[in-house]
Parts: sequence; structure tokens; C-alpha cells
Amino acid sequence: MADLQIKNLHMHFSGVVALNGVSFDVKEGEIFSLIGPNGSGKSTLFNCVNGFNKPQDGSIFFGGENLLKKQPHQILNKGISRTFQNIQNVPYMTILDNILLGAHHRIDNKSTMKRLFTKEQRFVEESMGLEILDFLGIVNYEQKYMIGQPYGIQKLTEIARALIGKPKLVLMDEPAAGMNDQETQEIAKIITEIRDDLGITVLVVEHDMSLVMSISDRICVLDSGNILAIGEPEEVKNHPDVIKAFLGDSADA
Repeated sequence: MADLQIKNLHMHFSGVVALNGVSFDVKEGEIFSLIGPNGSGKSTLFNCVNGFNKPQDGSIFFGGENLLKKQPHQILNKGISRTFQNIQNVPYMTILDNILLGAHHRIDNKSTMKRLFTKEQRFVEESMGLEILDFLGIVNYEQKYMIGQPYGIQKLTEIARALIGKPKLVLMDEPAAGMNDQETQEIAKIITEIRDDLGITVLVVEHDMSLVMSISDRICVLDSGNILAIGEPEEVKNHPDVIKAFLGDSADA
């Protein structure tokens, strides 16, 4: 089972507590959302899962393997990919070539040499990229350069790059940030299809509560590195500590 298990995670930076004994699990085939105010520890937790940060204490297991003993590229090879809050596209490359950057861990040295001398390897890689572009509904954009593309296309390119390696788990950091209402609805549909059609488990950090409530199987609420609540959307929505943290003491006024 490709479950993600996070136990008693502690992370601090120069005395500032980012994560304070955080524990939860993400089940295979689940859409699990992390919510909370800025500075609550959401991005820090993502960075711990994909190896960018090493916590001072705790454990992270995925599919029974200890991720804290692995480097970021090894974690990627185990089937965990990620999108970023700030778009990481290369402006003067085509959309297809931007997506192919995410397939590098699936390409061995032999394949790299084949690409230099033959067209077959390039065809294989491009076919992978076109398949994801078609899934996201932007297959006609493959030869367009990234620079000058609408924000929504840039966001979808970022998602495509995370999917091309056929991960088991994808971490999505604020996928709807900067989107209008129509684009946000499309992102919600895409996230659900990533789970339902591609069979990929999704861990989401997001501030758009309507999106979170519509797609999530379960939600974890963080505040100042502590867990306030974990549960299904309605359960979390009505949790008194969550209401107080987000709306203040006058929430029922």
C-alpha cells in the first residue's frame, strides 16, 4: 500500500517552531487537503515530505520506506512529485519541453545517449508529454513557447510536469492561487480526475475553502505548527477550534 504516514514531526528554524509534533496519514487513492493561515507550517511539511527540509524529530514513511533517509531525487524516484506555489516554468522553452523536464528521473543514461543519436527516444518522451497534455485539455499548446502564455496555461504546465513521471502521490501547493472562479472550478475537476482517472493520490495545500470542501476526502487544519483538527470536510468545517482560528471569537455573532 502506497500510504503516506507522518508521525510526530518536529521542525524549527532558529528557534521558530514550524511543525510541533504533527502526525497524520494519507491513504492511497485519497485527496487529502492541508489548510491553515500563512505561517501555519503547510509548506514546511511539503518540504519535509519531498526531502527539501530535514525535520529535527519524527518520521515520514511512504509505501513502508523511510523518506527521511532519502535525498529529493530518490524520493521522486519512489513516486512522489510536486507542484509549487510559485510557478517554476522556463520562459523560452516550449510548453512540451517544460513538461519533459519532469520526466528526467525516468530516463536512464542509455536513453539519454539514444536521444542524442536517434529520434526514437525523443518520440517516446514526447508521447508521454502529449498524453498528459491531452488529459489536461491543452494538447494544442505543445509547441507554443511558455513566455506570454496565460496564467492558467502556466499553472496547467506545472501540473503536467508533476504528472509526466507517473507518480503514486502528487503534492500540490496552492494549485488555485491566482485563478478566477471558472479556472478554480476547472482545477477542482482536474484534481478529482487525477485521483479517479490516473489513480494518483493527491495531497493539497490550498487557501480556497470552496475548492477544498468540494474535492477533499479528508482535511487537516494546521495553526502555528499544531494540528487543530483532522476529518471529513463537514466535520472540520464545524469544529469549534477551526471556527475560532479562522473567524475569531465572534464567529457566531
